[in-house]
Amino acid sequence: MVYVDEMFLGNLIMNYAILWLTGCIGQRRRCWWRMTIAAALGAFYAFSIVFPVPQFLQGLGAKVAMSILMLWVAFGPLPPGQLALLAGVFYLSSFGLGGLVLGFSFLLGGRAEQGLAGLLQMPRTSFWPAVALSLGVVWLVGKKATPRLRQRFLKGLFHVPLTITLYGRQKSVNALLDTGNELIDPLTKHPVIVVEYEAINDLLPRLLRELFEKETETDFPALLTALKENRWATRFRLVPYRSLGQAAGLLLGFRPDLVEIVYGTRSVEVRDVVIAIYRRKLSPEAAYKALVNPRLLASVAGA
Repeated sequence: MVYVDEMFLGNLIMNYAILWLTGCIGQRRRCWWRMTIAAALGAFYAFSIVFPVPQFLQGLGAKVAMSILMLWVAFGPLPPGQLALLAGVFYLSSFGLGGLVLGFSFLLGGRAEQGLAGLLQMPRTSFWPAVALSLGVVWLVGKKATPRLRQRFLKGLFHVPLTITLYGRQKSVNALLDTGNELIDPLTKHPVIVVEYEAINDLLPRLLRELFEKETETDFPALLTALKENRWATRFRLVPYRSLGQAAGLLLGFRPDLVEIVYGTRSVEVRDVVIAIYRRKLSPEAAYKALVNPRLLASVAGA
């Protein structure tokens, strides 16, 4: 039989595997000690059900709160949108791994009983081999299948093609709807789309291209001074940010004539937006070259 101490160990191992897979699919940085603490919290909670505890601690609300706490400890702090998305991945991973353990255990000769009693009466000869086989499947999914699954997932739900129009010229870019992109232009309060320099460099004036292609960081004050007599002068913006590779900094942005965003079968034209230029790569696999502020999706939904 599987005893209480083994149930705790089994929960600890499976919680860690679920968090690891969630981090792989959700593209979150995976810190082993943070995931271990989060997995232990979940295991202690599961362990508590063998003792008399208040009924509310066994309810749906308590279980959801514990899973959110585990995600926060493992990957936080997180904006609400990213936390909700990660929670969905976490629950799917949990159901998948739980089903694998029960399925493998049944195939190996275990009894298909349900509930806590069924879990405690599961023979060691099937339970631990089932856990090992399930962990092997999780590792294969995390290492081999996750990039393809993530690519399909992003293309289906978060792949947002857009076209930027500026002075009669157009540039189409593959973008990602990024729930973590909450950048706004501090002057106009318009949402910001972050775009790789290489994706839109032919829309920019020669002086700006020369400065961006230098190895040194861009001298924004000097640039704005140099362009003050140019037609670009009223279009440029400086957008502060706290991500994209450094703790804090400025992105040079400009106001386009028009941005057309396509989401599914719908499209909308947006004028109140700022395009921020990013010098480096946004996606190592080049799956997208821009990050779209989710506020712009409301415009698409209402189109």
